[in-house]
Amino acid sequence: MSTRYENIDLVFAILSVAGATAACAARGDEATVEMLASYYSLVADKVHLERGRVIKVIGDGVIVAFPVSRAHAAVECLRSLQEHGTNLWRLQFDQGCRVQVKVGVGSLVSGLFGPPGEEREDLYGDALNQLFKAPAHDFVMSSALRRVVGGD
Repeated sequence: MSTRYENIDLVFAILSVAGATAACAARGDEATVEMLASYYSLVADKVHLERGRVIKVIGDGVIVAFPVSRAHAAVECLRSLQEHGTNLWRLQFDQGCRVQVKVGVGSLVSGLFGPPGEEREDLYGDALNQLFKAPAHDFVMSSALRRVVGGD
C-alpha cells in the first residue's frame, strides 16, 4: 500500500480548554468525558456548517481545518465556537473553564499518518507547528491569516 501526501493550503485552528485539567481533577474522569462528548459535538456541528473538518481530538484539544476560500466564514465560526464553547464548559461543567482558539493559514501536508495499519487522516507542517508555539489567549489569529481576511 502506498501512502499519498498532498500539500494543501488551509485555514487551520487549535482549540483548547483552559482550566479543563483542574476541572477534571475536581469533577472526575467520567464527568469530564461526558462533557467532552458534548463539546466535541458542538465543535463538529459548527465546523461542518462552514465546510470545515475536525482533524483530530486529544482530550480538550481539537484541531480543525477549512478551505482557504472559506477564511472569513472560518474566522467567524471559530469566534462563535470560542464564545459558545466557553459558555458550554462554564454552564455545564466548571466556571474556571474557557475555550481558547489559535487560528492560522498556510500550506500543510495532508494525508494518512500513523503506525502501519493504524494510519489516520492528519495534517503536518511548519505553519501548524508555529501555531502550536504561539502564546495562548482567548483568540489568537496569525499575521498571515490577518492579511488574508483583511484584519482581525
